[in-house]
Amino acid sequence: MTNRSDDALMRDVAAAFAAADAPPAAAIDAAKSVFTWRTIDEELAQLVFDSAVDELAGVRSADTARQMTFTSPAINIEITVMNEGSRRLVGQVDPPTVGTVELRHGDSVWSAETDEIGRFMFDGIPAGPLSLRCSMPDGTSITTEWTLF
Repeated sequence: MTNRSDDALMRDVAAAFAAADAPPAAAIDAAKSVFTWRTIDEELAQLVFDSAVDELAGVRSADTARQMTFTSPAINIEITVMNEGSRRLVGQVDPPTVGTVELRHGDSVWSAETDEIGRFMFDGIPAGPLSLRCSMPDGTSITTEWTLF
């Protein structure tokens, strides 16, 4: 038996992985489909108002905050997104409740606690699609649809 260095062994292992066939596209699609079922118990809050769409064209100035309302049978989530140097999202859940709100953006997740009147805030949010997940003390979890900011 020969004595090989760890570096040589790692090069051989890397070459073996590089030579292996990629998984079939159908297997990747099936895995992605199964992954979406992980949140099947969450309730979806639908977008019912978006000031970027629902207000009259030409009435808003370019630096006006964007307001959005998501609704579900359990709660409403009202948010305002402002561009004041950095992007800030300020929101409130109604009816007011103390809980946790997660902002999901790409692979990143930010978390904030709501106060006693249901308010929450996130600072420094990059542009792009995001979704909110509200977790209530009774175990209810409400998720907004993904929205482009």
